[in-house]
Amino acid sequence: MATEGELRELDPLSGGAKEYVEFGLTYILLPALRLPNGCSPVAVDALLCLSQRDGYPTRLFFAQPVASKNGLNWNAQNVAILQRTWFAYSWNYVASGRPIEVLAQHLKALR
Repeated sequence: MATEGELRELDPLSGGAKEYVEFGLTYILLPALRLPNGCSPVAVDALLCLSQRDGYPTRLFFAQPVASKNGLNWNAQNVAILQRTWFAYSWNYVASGRPIEVLAQHLKALR
């Protein structure tokens, strides 16, 4: 579970981050997450899963696939979480830490 302070650390990238638990997995909803330069769209709703899921220690889901200069393997499509559908690319070996640290590691794939 993220502390209120940890959720506020996310405000510069996504104001109003909120934590949810579904089926025992912890997620942080990141409304209009600002993406690295060169991405399209420039902001998109995202969902950071801080629990192990799908063989990954953490996952970052997006409301739609994101175009970036790096070719990504979008191996999760139309995944139903919190009554919405999400997309995720394959990105492994993300170390645990505060939510802002985990998010930063996932966003490296888009740079």
